Amino acid sequence: MSDPVLVADRYEVIRPLGRGTFAHTLLARDIRLGRQVALKVLHPRGASDLKAYELFEREAAVLRDLRHPGVPAIHASFRAQWEGADAAFLVMEYIEGSSLAELIADRRHLEYDEVINLFVELLGVLEYLHSRVPPVLHRDIKPANLIMRPEGAPVLVDFGAVRNVFRSPDDDGSTVVGTYGYMPYEQYMGQASPASDLYALGATFLHLVTGRPPPEFMTTAGRLEIPPALPCGEPLRGLLVRMLAPAQADRFQSAREVRTALLGGSALVHVASEPGSSTDLVIREAPEPLQLGPVPRPLTGENARLLRAVSYSPWRLMNTQARGRGEFGVMDMVLLTFFSLITAGILPAIFFSYYFSRRKRYKRFIREGLPAVARVLDKQDEKIGFEEKLTRVRYEFEVDGRRRRGSDQVLPAIGEHWDPGDPIQILYLPDRDFDSVIISTS
Repeated sequence: MSDPVLVADRYEVIRPLGRGTFAHTLLARDIRLGRQVALKVLHPRGASDLKAYELFEREAAVLRDLRHPGVPAIHASFRAQWEGADAAFLVMEYIEGSSLAELIADRRHLEYDEVINLFVELLGVLEYLHSRVPPVLHRDIKPANLIMRPEGAPVLVDFGAVRNVFRSPDDDGSTVVGTYGYMPYEQYMGQASPASDLYALGATFLHLVTGRPPPEFMTTAGRLEIPPALPCGEPLRGLLVRMLAPAQADRFQSAREVRTALLGGSALVHVASEPGSSTDLVIREAPEPLQLGPVPRPLTGENARLLRAVSYSPWRLMNTQARGRGEFGVMDMVLLTFFSLITAGILPAIFFSYYFSRRKRYKRFIREGLPAVARVLDKQDEKIGFEEKLTRVRYEFEVDGRRRRGSDQVLPAIGEHWDPGDPIQILYLPDRDFDSVIISTS
């Protein structure tokens, strides 16, 4: 058995992870800290290539300043002996998991929600990179450069082609980097923008949802032609069409713009369909967040009316299937008296208790909550007592570029009108771990 290879008297090489034109990556163990790391080494012959060394150093410089769970952290950079010559090294966080390329090759099936969640997560990574000053462009997004952590979170790796948008006067920007099929036309000209990375992300998801690499969709004019029907259906197909437009001006210009369109911030919303089928695009205007005034708000006037509308009276809770407004009438009094007698007072106690608990909770949100628009994820009926039901709605919303999730109960007569992807109004509390409630009443 041969002795282990030790780099810089600290990093014990375990096995190769990948090999590129100028550099390759090794799995190693940091014997001082007892952790596994990814050790990227520029080939000794590449170290003498000025452009290769420049790209390697640029990757190190850019990664040093990045702090995001979707980007591998860099621990150190140094020069040391490798294969009998002086070489440059990067020590990076080791991302355990499988690449998206491996997932596609294994023909592993992803549900629609999994595809959307992955898409949104990666848009969040690009939004972080592109919002840096100066903006950071990856320039080589493709399935092989996306690693899925064991819990499912994606990480964008291999920043060897990275660059900052703002160039120095002596940088002519003529370096062509990227992968055929995933890079837009302007990148062949040595020019790139955030829209170029979004093009590559669109090509990556075209490959994911079809199982076919982008070159198979390339026309003789060098454009990607999206099939009229994709397994993912709408609105994702419509987003991919725009992301893969040949002209930069015709594409989305930012990751936030794509995510807003996907999550219902614009008129695009998804209509649930059978897995694998294509659906039509439904046009609905997303509501604006309610204008409730500064906090703390008094529970008077419109605020009081909103509290009554969303807290649901005990009479409404006793008949959740009713289509009317739920006011208490003579027949309700007769039924309440009858059921109170046969249940020894348990019936009204249950619903009054539920009402007071819900009202107390909503009071705080209407006084102090911040308004936002969320996107419905799914819904399910839940019993609240004596066969009465409310609809539990799960939803997703965005605050300061981060996705948050919540759930709340609404009357079935309200929830039945909502489909996954529909926009709804909510209030959330930042100081309560972004706890939230639904305030849409129709």
